[in-house]
Amino acid sequence: PADEGDVSRTLEDVAAALAALGRNADLIVLDTTDPQKPKPRSVGEAVARVVRARAVNPRFIAGQMRHGPRGASEFAETVDRLVGFAETTHAISGALIEAVHDAYLGDADVRAFILRENPAAAKVIAERFLSARRRGLWHPLRNSIDDDLAALIAEAQRVAA
Repeated sequence: PADEGDVSRTLEDVAAALAALGRNADLIVLDTTDPQKPKPRSVGEAVARVVRARAVNPRFIAGQMRHGPRGASEFAETVDRLVGFAETTHAISGALIEAVHDAYLGDADVRAFILRENPAAAKVIAERFLSARRRGLWHPLRNSIDDDLAALIAEAQRVAA
């Protein structure tokens, strides 16, 4: 059976291939949470459910923080996949990106954890959020977001050195 990462990469690959051909498709994910009653969901709906249930869930975040550098890496992978879906499917709302940003970098404790445990992950997270913002995939309400992300990138580089 495929894991969540495999499914994410496959959907991103399909969306990217269609985009390269100048096409767009409504990608549908089959939610088999209840195998007796599978439910088709759009990619946007499926990703929103995962973000709310897992990515920004305080229990998930606390659990990852118990794993040190690997937990920080999981946060980076989550951001990378979310922005990847936004780039390739155009089905991800900026509000989801905002929610993940607020949970990981907007929370001082989580931000400090990521920077302390895995500066490379902190840098990747900041770069992906900055990319999403610059590409118009996310329109944060704070005007200082570019400066905040650039400062985190510089700080991560200093800590890693």
